[in-house]
Amino acid sequence: MFMSLLRTPAHIPNQLAAVAWTPQVDDGSTDPLGQITADMTRAGLVFVLSHQAQSGANVLMSNPCDLPVGAAMLRVDEVCFPVGAIAARHTHAGAGIRHLVRGALQIEADDHTQTMQVGDCWFEAAGKPVRAVALQDHGVTSFLRGMVIPAAYAGRSTFQLADPADAALPRLQVTHRHIDLPLQFDAG
Repeated sequence: MFMSLLRTPAHIPNQLAAVAWTPQVDDGSTDPLGQITADMTRAGLVFVLSHQAQSGANVLMSNPCDLPVGAAMLRVDEVCFPVGAIAARHTHAGAGIRHLVRGALQIEADDHTQTMQVGDCWFEAAGKPVRAVALQDHGVTSFLRGMVIPAAYAGRSTFQLADPADAALPRLQVTHRHIDLPLQFDAG
């Protein structure tokens, strides 16, 4: 299985599932910067699951993405970091692509640290710890996230602190869930 992130595609070959997102006017709040749309041709970004990697000029990223055992969902949400927000070292129960839509964010993984700017994409594997630090000195940093998660997480967070002691740290970031799309694939 592959997860891909595309810019406003006219046609998505071999898709098994797709969720489209379109940006709104940035009002500087920690409200989501966009919303899910049914019109793929007007979408700003589209998360796609397929048996083969997507290719072409509209593809921002395509990565192998394992399905969880049992029933699964494609979740698309948006995480907003006000000035000074830090997501302590944590994991998620599903793998997926992230795309920075405003601000700047430092991602710290076990094997690398990377500064993300607007338009940058990155992939996070399920169960791999990361820490995220908002770098802006005003406004909001936000990223859009598409993850394939176990269906048992419907309507609830997949965020798990790597160190339970970090529960005492402030958690300023706000997560806005756009959709939990149940996935059903033919056995053949």
